[in-house]
Amino acid sequence: MAGGTPLVVSSQAKVLRGLTYVVDPARLSQPVLRPVLDYWERKRDGQALPRRGDIDPFELKPYLRHLFLIEVLPDEQFRYRLVGSEITERYGRNSTGKTVHEIYAAQPGVGQWVTQMLLAVARSARPVLASGPLTAVNKEHILSESLHLPLADEGDRVGMIFGAARYTRVSPHRGV
Repeated sequence: MAGGTPLVVSSQAKVLRGLTYVVDPARLSQPVLRPVLDYWERKRDGQALPRRGDIDPFELKPYLRHLFLIEVLPDEQFRYRLVGSEITERYGRNSTGKTVHEIYAAQPGVGQWVTQMLLAVARSARPVLASGPLTAVNKEHILSESLHLPLADEGDRVGMIFGAARYTRVSPHRGV
């Protein structure tokens, strides 16, 4: 990971309360997320970024249900290419093949936040850790933490975003 101070971005909008993301998180110890970050680091193999072809989700078999793969499209759009079963279960929908705009058409504020977070990955070419309650699907009692890792296309541009998500139940007294 690069040195320096990580950039933390929080949402102030009521519907997005509690959503944050950190560009280039300094420390990461969460189960599921740490092994995926370590895998990405190994696949870099001295390069700035690994390529999509370097990543084989089946090499992360214990974490398959937590993995996702997002395609970076023109015009600041993103399409989910792979969505693990744990993610599908938590959100109550399978977003494979859909764009962020399609998924959050009825919740444009959430869609805009997700787009800005994914743009942070694509533009910085650095890992991004996002976290917050699952308010978009009325599951405020579930905290989502997801690690988004850039993958290079044929050039040095970020063409895909690979990562994993984990979920924990939040105490109703926590005040998220």
